[in-house]
Amino acid sequence: MTVQIIVTENFVEMKQEYVNKIESSEKILSQLETRDESEKTEKTEPKSIVEPEPIIQQEPNGGGCLIATAAYGTELAPQVQMLRELRDNKILKTSSGSTFMNAFNSMYYSFAPTIADWERQNPVFKEIVKATITPLITTLSILNYVNIDSEAEMLGYGTSVILLNIGMYFVAPAFVIFRINQYKK
Repeated sequence: MTVQIIVTENFVEMKQEYVNKIESSEKILSQLETRDESEKTEKTEPKSIVEPEPIIQQEPNGGGCLIATAAYGTELAPQVQMLRELRDNKILKTSSGSTFMNAFNSMYYSFAPTIADWERQNPVFKEIVKATITPLITTLSILNYVNIDSEAEMLGYGTSVILLNIGMYFVAPAFVIFRINQYKK
């Protein structure tokens, strides 16, 4: 008789736990349905068929590093952290740096979400982007090793790094192509 009472008590406890879990699940489903209903009544932009992973989050200081985050796979990658620290601790500390970041962000966020989506969808493209932006990140890291205490220094160093990148990405390849064409003739 004692065994039957213990089994019955265990059964009643398990049944009550099961009922509690069902009630909890029903509450959560009800909340989700209510939220879905309210979202349907609000005007929203149409969503794309393929939705990107929710790793893109805007930050108060000017946004996330979308392309680098997608290329390196996480916001915690050292390269992404270096870009954020550079932006927050050096560039945004000056008026000219803040002005530059506002102009840059307005251009960058016009194409960066699309490129980040492509990176997440195509591993080969992701590796190409990573190989392409690594020299850029390296040259930007130069700014972490200089003291920028004035607007003039920010303008000088910033302009130098921009010119270095223009030379590296555009002038050097154009020069090589020109020399190859000359050699073929």
